[in-house]
Amino acid sequence: MTWWQRLWRRTKMEEQLEKELRFHLDQQASELIARGHSPNEARRQARLALGGPEQVKENCRDARGTRWLEDLLQDFRYAIRTLRKQPGFAAVALLTLALGSGATTVMFTVINGVLLKPLPYPEPNRLVTVHMAIQTPGIQKRLASRILPTLTFSTVSARAVLSLWRAGSTAVEAP
Repeated sequence: MTWWQRLWRRTKMEEQLEKELRFHLDQQASELIARGHSPNEARRQARLALGGPEQVKENCRDARGTRWLEDLLQDFRYAIRTLRKQPGFAAVALLTLALGSGATTVMFTVINGVLLKPLPYPEPNRLVTVHMAIQTPGIQKRLASRILPTLTFSTVSARAVLSLWRAGSTAVEAP
């Protein structure tokens, strides 16, 4: 029997489980009666040997592999019943979930756009920023900042880069 059949035919599975459990109890009791026990004592001994019937059923249900989904559906039904009884709480809960989802979406969008997506330049890992500052007694002012797409300090001296930048160039390449 497939997983879906076990899930959708739960009533039939429960009936089969009850029938099989009764069969095993009757078999054990008949063996004990054949050994000379009274029928009442044989049934009692058979129940003790098999264990509690509900415990055995729970173990069999766990072995089916659909227990987690059955529990989830049961919890979902309980939650719907509870929310129907308290509509104010339901409204607050849904509003909280909606705000949480919206905030998460906004945060992901911002982080994706700023941190995760590569910059729209060729070789964005080679981008640098050059700043020029004027020294005045006790005060330093930043005048400008430009992004230079292909600057590498290993091949171009800092003075050459600064002179090209002052001249208004937007890209500095190695000679």
